[in-house]
Amino acid sequence: MNDNEIYTCEFCGFSEGWEESDFVHGDMWGCEKCGKAFCSKCLRDAIGADNYKQMMQSGELILCSNCYNASKSN
Repeated sequence: MNDNEIYTCEFCGFSEGWEESDFVHGDMWGCEKCGKAFCSKCLRDAIGADNYKQMMQSGELILCSNCYNASKSN
């Protein structure tokens, strides 16, 4: 991902630069499984604050909510 480009959350439509951060939406991320761009807010809202924190601190793949939920249902 290019630091100069604007990325759009595929869940809510919020847009920002890769290295930017927003007070409400947080940071922009890219799913390391499917490649979808998403904001911190959408992921936290979809999987819960505790699961969000655990994923971000685990050192494992950063996943969008769709891939995260699919991985938990297996």
